[in-house]
Amino acid sequence: MNPVSLLGHCMELLSQIERSRSTPADTLTREYVRSRKYLGAKERRAISEIVFATLRTKNTAEILTRRYLDTVCLTQPTSALASLMGSVAAVAPAWTSFEPTQVLDVAAGEQTEPARALTALYNRTTGSDLPTNWATELRTLLGQLDWRDGSITQVSLAACLPEWMVESLHAGGMESKDIVALGRAFMHAAPLVIRSAHNDQSREALLAKLTHDGIVAHPATLSPSGLVIEQRTYLLDHPLYRNGAIEVQDEGSQLVAFALAPEEHWRILDACAGAGGKTLHLAQLQRDRGLIVATDGDPKRLRLLARRLRRHQFRSIHITHHGTHSARLLREESYDAVLLDVPCSGTGTLRRAPEIKWRLSRRQLDRIVAKQRQILEENYRYVRPGGVLLYVTCSILPEENHEVVADFLKHHPEFVPDPIAHAFARYHIPLSLLPDQWQLQLMPHLHGTDGFYIARLRRR
Repeated sequence: MNPVSLLGHCMELLSQIERSRSTPADTLTREYVRSRKYLGAKERRAISEIVFATLRTKNTAEILTRRYLDTVCLTQPTSALASLMGSVAAVAPAWTSFEPTQVLDVAAGEQTEPARALTALYNRTTGSDLPTNWATELRTLLGQLDWRDGSITQVSLAACLPEWMVESLHAGGMESKDIVALGRAFMHAAPLVIRSAHNDQSREALLAKLTHDGIVAHPATLSPSGLVIEQRTYLLDHPLYRNGAIEVQDEGSQLVAFALAPEEHWRILDACAGAGGKTLHLAQLQRDRGLIVATDGDPKRLRLLARRLRRHQFRSIHITHHGTHSARLLREESYDAVLLDVPCSGTGTLRRAPEIKWRLSRRQLDRIVAKQRQILEENYRYVRPGGVLLYVTCSILPEENHEVVADFLKHHPEFVPDPIAHAFARYHIPLSLLPDQWQLQLMPHLHGTDGFYIARLRRR
């Protein structure tokens, strides 16, 4: 496809993503390319890569473009085109692993010049001409960004994060240099990580099977069950997935079950089970000898868990829907452990869903936090004396994490912090923790995982 037309498709898709406030960008991208049957595999992949590179760098790319166009008194384009121009010409190649020339070359089947194609797209869209050196000027402006002056605006642009999010991280104790490192880590695509899901299958044996099938992988750094796939691979049709030998699960998500460290006989309430990745992992760690009650407020997600459960055939997992008679009866019991992987902002998953950065607002965050506090209040009572309460989010924001837990502990003195280190030691997880450390914030720039918060509490 002509590179100008390809970039035009990217601009159109970006506009659709901007207008949507709820549908994930990857869902909109799949629907967009599938509805255009004339797009080949290389073109679909190029559109996806360009759009996601733009979403990851959107605020900085758009501002650079608009600043430059102001200086030369040219027509300001739509937000989608401004961010596309700034990202492809300057920000994404400088700060991510994105190589626009290579992506366009593959899709077009010939050598291309991204700046020239963007110039033509700008002219076609606005009717104005760009100076020949516009892309060089954008890169010069990018090099002049200096977050070290300490201003929220500069840190926001250097990290490609919204200003209110930078303020939140600052208030939580993060320094500017760490926020920039975090933001830059979020600009790179997350790796594909799988978990060995059979107790009678070593990670080494699984690695050998994958190698035999031509799938290049290496052991995960932290999770003893994790493997990182080193190439784009579709695994859902692979026999190892179909027979339940593997699960696709981020390494940080895998650490949640290890942090709970369940005994085989434990009764566990997974009160926000969702699609059940952590539920299945807990059953595996218990060797299917305990009892796990999995429930969630979203019946659709529980149906996904039911389908996954058929692949694994664990007998210890019992799925119940909120409000049903069986759910009420089971929740009248007390449990050795309660896992609360609460609904959250999802800011820990920005490598996968960068649109969250631009859709989330402080007002939405306040509503999310209120829901998290409500879930804690509704479920803490199911923890037996001496039992464990594990609070988890896939968020990097302190409002959802240690602030929620600190407030809970303030109002519930019957719960005390319980160190995570001894739980991780059981599984030889090579993560340096203080002996009394009971809460953990995983970060992509520090741990290579999604952003996860884990707090382990025990009832007196």
